[in-house]
Amino acid sequence: MTERKPNLLPIVVGGAAVAIAGGIGAYFFFSKTDITPGSAVGTLSVVPQQSIMAMSLSTDGAAIAQLEQFLNPETKKLYDQATAEFRKGLSSGDFDYEKDVKPWIGNNVTVAFLPADKTASFAPSNGLASRNLPHYVPMSDNGAIAPFKTAQAPASKESAPNQPEADAEVPNLIIVVEVKDKAGVDKFLTEKVKAKSGNKEKKSDYKGVTITEYGEGATASASAMVGDYLVVSPRPELTQKAIDTFKGEASLAKSASADDLKLKNAVAQIYIPNFADSIMQLSQLGNSPETIPPETLAQLKQIKSISMGVGIDDVGIRFKVASKFDPAAISALKNSPNKVISLIPSEAFAFATGTNLKGSWEQFVKSANSTPELKQGIDQARTQLKSSPLALDLDKDIFGWMDGEFAIASVSGKPEGILAQTQGLAPLFIFQTTNRAAGESLMKKLDDFISKNGGQVGKKDMGGVAVTEWSVPGAPGAIISHGWNQQDMLFMTASPIVSMFVPKPASAIDADANFKAIVGTLPSSNVGYFYIDGDRTWKIAQTFLPPNEKIPAEVKAMFDSIRGFGVTAAYPTPESAEVEAVLALKKGGK
Repeated sequence: MTERKPNLLPIVVGGAAVAIAGGIGAYFFFSKTDITPGSAVGTLSVVPQQSIMAMSLSTDGAAIAQLEQFLNPETKKLYDQATAEFRKGLSSGDFDYEKDVKPWIGNNVTVAFLPADKTASFAPSNGLASRNLPHYVPMSDNGAIAPFKTAQAPASKESAPNQPEADAEVPNLIIVVEVKDKAGVDKFLTEKVKAKSGNKEKKSDYKGVTITEYGEGATASASAMVGDYLVVSPRPELTQKAIDTFKGEASLAKSASADDLKLKNAVAQIYIPNFADSIMQLSQLGNSPETIPPETLAQLKQIKSISMGVGIDDVGIRFKVASKFDPAAISALKNSPNKVISLIPSEAFAFATGTNLKGSWEQFVKSANSTPELKQGIDQARTQLKSSPLALDLDKDIFGWMDGEFAIASVSGKPEGILAQTQGLAPLFIFQTTNRAAGESLMKKLDDFISKNGGQVGKKDMGGVAVTEWSVPGAPGAIISHGWNQQDMLFMTASPIVSMFVPKPASAIDADANFKAIVGTLPSSNVGYFYIDGDRTWKIAQTFLPPNEKIPAEVKAMFDSIRGFGVTAAYPTPESAEVEAVLALKKGGK
């Protein structure tokens, strides 16, 4: 068996892993590490346009340093401990990222995954059936793209006794590293990479650029300096593609710039161009190609590209996703007027708003027709509702009239009446409609069902608004109330909190200082919001803990640092969609 030699590839990937760890660590709790906004477009200028996916990571210190304004002693200690443990695990006896890579690495690293090159794969030996080989399609169970892998057959000692043992997986990727100290790179390659490969190297010239190969077989790497960038790949032909790109062939830089997320202090960004084509290519990798069902392929073709990233600003940690679509795919989706927010009382600590549940339901049903399991579930729900005592039509009676704005909120009231059992918490539902008669018809069916099954249905006037109340014998007052607090707005909630927003809130959530500080940083033209008040939610959660249960100091420190969380989605143009989220943090962690 040939001795396995270390190669350059894992070291640069390891450096990228440090950057990723810093970004994820920042996301989940804070401290200074070694990452900042580099120029992703710079490294992307060396990435071939035909790449399936590119991930750019900043590798300096300015971006994560922005987190210092949010740190308190407890969260800083937690993060420092986690980062130290990670770096300890990353370092080996051969290479140390902090000493061997950090001194010369620049502000950005890009990892690009390219289409499979069949000629570069290890061929199966002795007629090994392709059906016995593992097939690595970079898709997770939930549909997310996972790290790229190319299936390889194990080498046969009988057919190739002198062939080095190959890894089971050889990545088809290019790593482009921005370099700030070329002498430092040369020293690293000579003293570390070359030495650890047994002082074996192979140099070749490609269009005036020297390509140096270290190792052999599946442990091989091919590196080259092009301008201010170090290019590393598993095979020289991949490095040659990067050189061609640097010398003028089409790169990802232009298209990625067009989809710029405009993130302040970006830590990491991922770009997937030609989305459907990329997924199709991924499905054909390995020796057992997968066939994408026509209905799935049709949906994928509606997406042109996806770009996503995370950055840090003076509010906290911000996430963005931008997608380009076939205009026909999103033509029915409209931004919301967001007027319903003014009807939500400031006592709400979490809520979601949006518009046109009717249209969303219809689109969901249409999409479910190509998925037997989903279609079966919908049909069962329809049948069960239709055969229930209420005899409701799911499509017509429930969703058919919900064509306007909507809000679903969690409200904190006084723990009295029915709310004594919930620590004062109550749900609030608001639905806007252009078909009030249909909404009233549903409410009448519910009223009749309550009155025929031992409950009581009463009426009361609250500031000129007719409110219907449900109660049952033995209950401490009314339980559920519903009514129309505007001509086209139906509400349903727990009875004790009705006075908070009927006929209108004394103070609406859109006037809340915390809400405005968080949501005010998100796009104002959007389909709606999801919002959580961090302080109030955390305080409420603690009231449900057993009296004798002590909250660990580190858990308390983390939650105490969160001011809130806001998310929205928008359609800025007829062919684009964006999602933006912000985890708002407290200055000084207090």
